Amino acid sequence: MIRILSVDLAYKRHADIGVALLEARADRIVARIIDAGLPDPPHSQTLADWVHARAAQHDVAGIAIDGPLGWKAPDTGAEHCRMSEKAVRAPGKTGLPPDGVKPRTYLAFTEFSIALFARLTGHYGYALPGAGPGERFVTETFPTAAWRRLGLTPVPGKGRTTPAELEAAVARLGARVPLELDRTPGHDQLQAVVGGLAPLAWAAGQRDRVTLAGLPPHRLDGSWREGYIMVPSDRF
Repeated sequence: MIRILSVDLAYKRHADIGVALLEARADRIVARIIDAGLPDPPHSQTLADWVHARAAQHDVAGIAIDGPLGWKAPDTGAEHCRMSEKAVRAPGKTGLPPDGVKPRTYLAFTEFSIALFARLTGHYGYALPGAGPGERFVTETFPTAAWRRLGLTPVPGKGRTTPAELEAAVARLGARVPLELDRTPGHDQLQAVVGGLAPLAWAAGQRDRVTLAGLPPHRLDGSWREGYIMVPSDRF
């Protein structure tokens, strides 16, 4: 079975981190919700270790994370953000290190996410798509773009989503994708499921169903720069 672990990232409370294990079957996608259960506040190294342990436990082909993998590279076609963020119309802009982010309140989350990717790629050896081969991959995702690429209305922000709207979003997704959920997801967990759809297709070798938005990742001055955001293609 092809499996991936998908994470809708947050940095203040583990309760705000959505985690889903997605498995490709012949006729459907099976999604299992996983609770982190770690003590607050989150720490990037501790969370990376936990994510890797769950990935190893379930023998996943890759990990999907809704958060920036690196900083902007100099001299690209975007002034204040990475090309991937420009391509998917992400509201958060990751500029040049050490603090080039928009809005400014995005800095702590950006640093947390980049440190998480650094731990997974550097210590555990996960490969970024576009940065060379590897036994397992870790990729950046953006659930809002995934909803749009699927032709569906994105779920509103967590604080603005009513239970009825969340239920309707689950129904929209289920009507579009053959999906089996082990339990009713919360907002963050549903976003993890949606964000993981393209990476699951990628792991299954269905590359025509996936778009890599952005530029290939590369190392510069000790950090990852640019990199792809993986989203469904028009053929999903």
